[in-house]
Amino acid sequence: MKEMVRALLMLLAALLTFGGPTYLIYVLKKLDVPHLISLLIGLASFTVGLTLFVYLLKGERKVETST
Repeated sequence: MKEMVRALLMLLAALLTFGGPTYLIYVLKKLDVPHLISLLIGLASFTVGLTLFVYLLKGERKVETST
């Protein structure tokens, strides 16, 4: 169950990181949201996605290699 939640959070992080600055801004422009606000929302989604992605990667345990 924990792995499934982690995978869904990773997918959400990827969607926020890549989809926020591109598709979200496009949708907001089509809804006649002011340009500055749509850019700020896109930047915020990118920041949240990147932060979530880094948080999830820090939680992974590193496997030691034998030499």
